Amino acid sequence: MELRPLGIATEIVQETGLNITYNYDDLMFIEYNPFILQFDDENSKNLNLFFNVDCEQETAEKLEAQLKNAASQRQFTVTTSGKFEMRQKENTEEIDIKFIE
Repeated sequence: MELRPLGIATEIVQETGLNITYNYDDLMFIEYNPFILQFDDENSKNLNLFFNVDCEQETAEKLEAQLKNAASQRQFTVTTSGKFEMRQKENTEEIDIKFIE
């Protein structure tokens, strides 16, 4: 298994003024949850971008432009891949994530 470029992904996210708050397997969760980034195991220089269904269109467009610009400066790409929604499972602290493409 190839190591994932978490350091570069962190730099890309930080250029939006946000931070990665949690990393789980191939997913990076961002503070305030406007988007999730996913490492692309088929192309190590690509990150898949999923916006929260609750993220306003104008905000999403601004964030997408910032991410793509920051990524290109590091010879990376960001591919807009769809949306997601998060819901807390009933009577637990677990969260379900549903990807909508």
